[in-house]
Amino acid sequence: MNSSSKERILNVANKVIAEKGLNCFTLDEVAKAAGISKGGLLHHYPSKDKLIKALIENYITLFQSRVSEREKTLSEASPCNWLVSFIYEQFNQCKLDTNTMYCLLAAVASKQDLLHPVLEKRKEWIEKINDCKDPIMALIISFACDGIAFSNLLGLEVFPENTKAELMERLVNLSKECY
Repeated sequence: MNSSSKERILNVANKVIAEKGLNCFTLDEVAKAAGISKGGLLHHYPSKDKLIKALIENYITLFQSRVSEREKTLSEASPCNWLVSFIYEQFNQCKLDTNTMYCLLAAVASKQDLLHPVLEKRKEWIEKINDCKDPIMALIISFACDGIAFSNLLGLEVFPENTKAELMERLVNLSKECY
């Protein structure tokens, strides 16, 4: 199975969680939904934990690449470009790609230690935040973005689009005060 097949398995696994819930997130269900044998799935992901770990690593890679790409597109060179990019991607993720976050729910429901890659990435982000002249405000902004993303993931989002846009713009403006 090539890497695009492995990516397809990860996409299908996220969709199984999103559409059927964590109780139906089994290797059998993922294999069936992906149209492959369970043995084919086990060849690349020998356990549910390995599959969840791959889902999380894929989520981190995807999110980080989106932040980096957005950072490159910002017109003015500014030390707050990383935080601004982070804000936009957290809000963008809410709209476009909730499926990539379902792996976090699976990890929380399964084994907390599967979240280790996320914790390591967050430590890197905290280091960037600590370089700000106002790291506490940058942390508040980061946690506000997390709250928006997780509210969407959990189906608790109650804000109309225009309110979310205003929230995002306010957070972007606040981020400029952090540097």
